[in-house]
Amino acid sequence: MSDLVELLRKCHRDELDVLAGLLDVNPQGLKLGALARAIDKRLRRAATNEVHTMLRRGEPPEYDVAVKQLAQRLGIDPPRSVVATEVAIVRHHLRNAWARMTPEERAVRWPDADPHSDKPPSGGDVAFRRLSGRQGAGRALSHLVTKPPLPLPGCLFLLWLARPRDDLALPAVIEVCRLRHTVRHRVTVGIVGSPSSGKDAAVGALFGLPTGNVDPVAGSTKEVEIRRLPTSTALWIVNTPGMGDVMESVTEEAREVLDHIDVYVYLVNAQGGVQAREQADYGACRKRGRPVLVVVNKIDTLRPDDRERFLEDCRTKLGVKPEDLLPAAFDPLPQLSEVPIGVEPVQAWLERHLVALGKDRAELPWVDATLVPPPLFA
Repeated sequence: MSDLVELLRKCHRDELDVLAGLLDVNPQGLKLGALARAIDKRLRRAATNEVHTMLRRGEPPEYDVAVKQLAQRLGIDPPRSVVATEVAIVRHHLRNAWARMTPEERAVRWPDADPHSDKPPSGGDVAFRRLSGRQGAGRALSHLVTKPPLPLPGCLFLLWLARPRDDLALPAVIEVCRLRHTVRHRVTVGIVGSPSSGKDAAVGALFGLPTGNVDPVAGSTKEVEIRRLPTSTALWIVNTPGMGDVMESVTEEAREVLDHIDVYVYLVNAQGGVQAREQADYGACRKRGRPVLVVVNKIDTLRPDDRERFLEDCRTKLGVKPEDLLPAAFDPLPQLSEVPIGVEPVQAWLERHLVALGKDRAELPWVDATLVPPPLFA
């Protein structure tokens, strides 16, 4: 799978509408994977000379090659990585677009790019740094492209037809760069478990997000809950009673979110252990191809001598690697602890796996954003 197709498959389907429109790809009747492949091929073809494509028997070069060729045509010395090349193209485009704007145009556009600043800066480089910050990058990438010149007669006309379509490729690459930024900052964590396994208490202990639904009655969470952490740019918490039947009953919007969960925290109730339902739901999480952490919750309710034996039984029945199973008590017995037990190891596991997926650590509420290196667009 190409880099571009892989990126587009991580987007929600409606997020590809702009890119499909720019490239004149009809999305009707195409599922996410097919739409991603159609966009990929159309963009690569637009960014490449058609004569070159014909010499390759109709197959345009890979996306990273096409993007570097576009950068060279813009007078940019392309960096090694495709991501850095996209950023270089965006820098070039924003600086040129900003330089062409009148002070009045800058004043009109600036509030959309940085709502926290009243007055736009005058320098092009300063403008780019502000426009491309973590909060404003998506809003800043405007599509200001010039129309191609009128075609020439004869053989020159054929060469004009075979030219790279930079009027399509440039805004499309800028939109890809915006989508990459969006995907990088969007973090979706699935909290899954059987009734009374402590999902709501886990959400509160791990993310500081009270659900108001901590209830000892089995089955108190009857539907999928999708909530965004208000202190984050795009951290979503999905609280679901299971991954089996729930996929058949949720709305299309909820299903799309479930399809884009980055990591799962699967809770096992220490008072019940691993039964057929737990095995089925854990297996359903694993089949989705995402990292899964099994947390044995309410470990405080077991006698100390029984805890290790219980954890080993869970590891064996679920087939979990030792590093992917942790004990915790997110709502412990008051006589044992006034604060949740085992939160830090779970947070460390989440952070490690999300970073491995290319996500921004600064989205996590327990990470000090001031200590995180500058994001991709800074």
